[in-house]
Amino acid sequence: MTTSSENSTPTPTAKSERPRRVAAITSGAIILIYAGFFRWAFASPWLAESGGVVSMSFIFSVPLGFGALSVALGRWYGSDNWVQHALILPSVTLVIGLVICIMTRLEAMICVIMAAPILFLSAFLGGLIAHSLLPRNRPLHGLHVSLAVFLPFVAAWVESSLDWPTENKAITNTLHINAPAERIWPEIASVEAIDPEQIRASWIYQIGFPRPIAATLDHEGIGGIRIATFERGVSFFEKVTEWEKPRKLAFTIHADPAFIPRSAFDQHIIVGGRFYDVLDGVYEIEPVSETSCLLHLTSNHRLGTRFNAYAGWWSAKIMDQIQGSILEVIRQRAEKS
Repeated sequence: MTTSSENSTPTPTAKSERPRRVAAITSGAIILIYAGFFRWAFASPWLAESGGVVSMSFIFSVPLGFGALSVALGRWYGSDNWVQHALILPSVTLVIGLVICIMTRLEAMICVIMAAPILFLSAFLGGLIAHSLLPRNRPLHGLHVSLAVFLPFVAAWVESSLDWPTENKAITNTLHINAPAERIWPEIASVEAIDPEQIRASWIYQIGFPRPIAATLDHEGIGGIRIATFERGVSFFEKVTEWEKPRKLAFTIHADPAFIPRSAFDQHIIVGGRFYDVLDGVYEIEPVSETSCLLHLTSNHRLGTRFNAYAGWWSAKIMDQIQGSILEVIRQRAEKS
């Protein structure tokens, strides 16, 4: 007959699972602290020359480092399971870290979305490299862990000695409008207050980008000043450089980061800042028939990151939504009038 005390005795499997669970939690906590330390370090003036958190050394080497550290900790606890330590543990820890950044408003949603693919891939790569190079079933030498831990410092030192590339990128949106050029022109020269319901639903506004509100013009002709306003107190000053009524309206765009509220954009992608700026814009009305036209809106952007190709792809996606929203409002008003 079996007693109740015998029934409650943990099985050997349960005993072995407990240390594994504790080791996984401890490893995750160490990796999270590691990532948090470097997030603080790269945001400090000490590593500003490398580009801070918008740098190759942070976006690539930090997740690469904690991916390798995860495998090293697994070896330390006697586990050679590469799936757990090179893939699962870094992924879970990274998700927790990104959620904390969003909840504490340390990073904006758009920055997390843009950085996440690189962060995950770098963490996986670091884990796989460590799994292939670190000794198995043998005690780790301190040098192995040190190489992973201090990799971001070395990368930041190297990157701080490099020049920053600058690239200009043009983004164009086109919309067909069933109205003559004479009706469309007043809607682009000065945009009256926009009802939020007129702005089409877009993922960029769902994640926190400010919606356009209006664009006022002090006087017609070259030299006129347009003030384009967006939600949360964002304003851009636009000086008219070409005025060919009713065909073409071109203007330069000036954004002073000192007058843009910090809550409006993420501090790392603020317009007019070190890494990104909108330089100018142009509306062009192309008649198709007596009662319809194609309206083109083109803007030029400056990118100043070490991964301009990737940043440019995101810039095109975001501006496509913003410019498309503005053109849609113009279409509604021109066709209605």
